[in-house]
Amino acid sequence: MQLHLDRAKEHLQASVEAQESGDLTGARSHLLQAARYMLEAAQRTSNPQVREQRLAYAKDFQARADALTPRIEAEARRRAQAAEPRAAQEPLNGANPQEWLVVERPDVRFEDVAGLEDVKEQIRLKLIYPFTHPDDAKRFGVRSGGGILLYGPPGTGKTLIAKAIAGELDAAFFTVKPSEIMSKWVGEAEQNVGALFDAARGYERAIIFIDEVESLLPRRGGNSTVMNRVVPQFLAELDGMAGRHAGLLMIGATNVPWMIDDAAMRPGRFDEKIYVPLPDLPARQRILELNLKDRPLAVDVDLAALAERLAGYSGADTVHICQRACEIPFLEAVTAGVRRDVTVADFDAAIAEVKPSVSAKELKKYDVFAAEG
Repeated sequence: MQLHLDRAKEHLQASVEAQESGDLTGARSHLLQAARYMLEAAQRTSNPQVREQRLAYAKDFQARADALTPRIEAEARRRAQAAEPRAAQEPLNGANPQEWLVVERPDVRFEDVAGLEDVKEQIRLKLIYPFTHPDDAKRFGVRSGGGILLYGPPGTGKTLIAKAIAGELDAAFFTVKPSEIMSKWVGEAEQNVGALFDAARGYERAIIFIDEVESLLPRRGGNSTVMNRVVPQFLAELDGMAGRHAGLLMIGATNVPWMIDDAAMRPGRFDEKIYVPLPDLPARQRILELNLKDRPLAVDVDLAALAERLAGYSGADTVHICQRACEIPFLEAVTAGVRRDVTVADFDAAIAEVKPSVSAKELKKYDVFAAEG
């Protein structure tokens, strides 16, 4: 049995090396071999728990191999298209499915997200618990999977929240930019959308995360023939997603939810719309603690008082203020040889320099959208 485990490990490592070198076909072959050896090891295992774990590994290796298939096919199409004469037709961004269809397993958890307890509880109720308690979800008719929209001001941690959801669910995490999907070649953008969803469906649990999703699902009616094709294709993938693949979750993030096509907001698509606001007082204090950990702070620095002063600042603003305050004594140390701790005066200077990135007028728009949708 140890021989089978060693062979599985060797093929798994070989698949990683093949994928890093761009040999997707070789990577898929090694993953299939790893799955075969792990399955054989599981069948020879007497301990039920260990056997189940090895079966799960074999299933994961198989799913990862299957997920490479659409990428291999997309790469074959790209090469075939590249071999054809294309007068003045270059990709809009040089997008290559082999480059942008990347999957990761985030190690971020909700405990790494400062504050936002109300938002976390909404996500647990609507997204995580249906996955982690499937029997109860089935009993009460609560579906897992589907689409959600995280919206709110910039710098509030929407991307971090999406990664934390993947971490809590131990789900494969696909993150792509709309620009990576789009192409002016007729039909290629739609193929990219299909390849993305096909790859994600190869996993038992997977999350597709698209930031600035309004760029991919803008309100239609303009003259862009590409967008008038891609939006329906994307909506078709979202339709009934929870029913077709309960382990697949689509997360879109946006700073401008009112710019998204109305059709994407219908039930069965972005079923849940979750507002991610500016950090509240506990969140601001936690952000300060995380970003000032192990930094030399003077005794006059009171993080609770500092958090009070930063009302109206985003999480990104707060991180920037921490960095700017620490740069002041650092500069003195390297230019004048003066070594001292970070003082409240340094934070005063940083706050005077860094203004809130979100205005009261912009916040009002989110309040209206949250109330009216």
